[in-house]
Amino acid sequence: MLMNFPLFIVFSYLLGSIPFGKLIGKKYGVDLQKKGSKSIGFTNSLRTLGLKPAILVLTGDVLKGFIPTFLALQLLSLDQAQIIGLAAILAHIFPIWLKFKGGKGVATGLGVILAVSPLITVMGLAVFLMVFLTTKIVSISSIIGISSLSLISYFVFPKLTMFYVVLLAIAICTHRENIYRLVKGTEKKIVE
Repeated sequence: MLMNFPLFIVFSYLLGSIPFGKLIGKKYGVDLQKKGSKSIGFTNSLRTLGLKPAILVLTGDVLKGFIPTFLALQLLSLDQAQIIGLAAILAHIFPIWLKFKGGKGVATGLGVILAVSPLITVMGLAVFLMVFLTTKIVSISSIIGISSLSLISYFVFPKLTMFYVVLLAIAICTHRENIYRLVKGTEKKIVE
């Protein structure tokens, strides 16, 4: 099965690169890369396009992380499947179809971790929801939710802890501007 690993990486990257936000936005006559936060992800889709299109974007972005990771888990080792998942996340952030300018990778990451460990995912989502219901701010909820994964996995599935640390590092990098606005107190709430 080792010979399939490079092909899986390519497959995962190409699937992860599909810009659902861009495509669905185009269907509604909106270029998400020129509106709102200019991100092609769920939050900007929700603010710019509305709930129904945003749910389609979210579903597409989650599936493009889940599908290659789930398939890799059936055919390759856990370590290799984690790399396949990372390829999908990085593809969303740096999609070949959009000159390597994509989204923040959270929804695609959700699909990846859902495939790797549904239990840890549910627990992380619970943390996300608690923070979101308190703050109404997606960025801080995402960062804290992702941060919790490392701690949860340390107790539930220690072998995955380093994987979640890597995901947290990616999330911090992609949310740099959000973190700056959070510090300044200017980050927008999902509902004003």
